[in-house]
Amino acid sequence: MDINKLYDLVETFFGYKANMLYLDTEKKEVACILYNAFLFKCNLDDRYGRFGAEIVFGIQEATITEFLGKRCSLNSDEKSIRDSLQIVDDYCRLRLPDKFLEAYNKAYFTN
Repeated sequence: MDINKLYDLVETFFGYKANMLYLDTEKKEVACILYNAFLFKCNLDDRYGRFGAEIVFGIQEATITEFLGKRCSLNSDEKSIRDSLQIVDDYCRLRLPDKFLEAYNKAYFTN
């Protein structure tokens, strides 16, 4: 997988849940704000063929790479990455109150 395909995959997977989606081709990184609440970054490592995903918090960029006991796959095939994005989405949804998620869906979800 190349970085442009990863960008498309993240954009398609998260859809309206992702804002300010951007691509850094030099770092081979895709990032976005999920649910207007979480800075999510993922990348590809060409040297080892690995996928990485994290949620970044704070000015010093502390990161979460384990999501309630689940780790994202390091495999860079499309299915593994989709499964990893689902782990991140599930984690984010659990951290947000139901009232917020309901309001967010009403505000941004369009068919």
